Amino acid sequence: RFRVLILGRANAGKTTILERIAGASIGQNDVRFLQTRSHLCWLLTCLYHLQRGLHNVKDEIRFPSRPGFVFHDSRGFEAGSSEELDAARRFVEDSAAVTNLKEQLHAIW
Repeated sequence: RFRVLILGRANAGKTTILERIAGASIGQNDVRFLQTRSHLCWLLTCLYHLQRGLHNVKDEIRFPSRPGFVFHDSRGFEAGSSEELDAARRFVEDSAAVTNLKEQLHAIW
């Protein structure tokens, strides 16, 4: 699987970009979240994860229409706050340290 991290400021349209790539709407039931790479939960029970500040960059977002891709969505960066940037930086560093190619980050958009 090709692993992609999408970054940007808050309310920049990161989720909209993911919807366009997948040809699916986040409001549809065909989006799956995989938290901590072990627990699968459906959109209706995890919708709040897409709201700013509540989701985790480590959570995997998979679209059945794009089975070869795993997406990670940053919370969005705000002026005057380094928390989101630090979390994204740690995620990139941790992904680079993984030896399994499937678990590594392949692109940052």
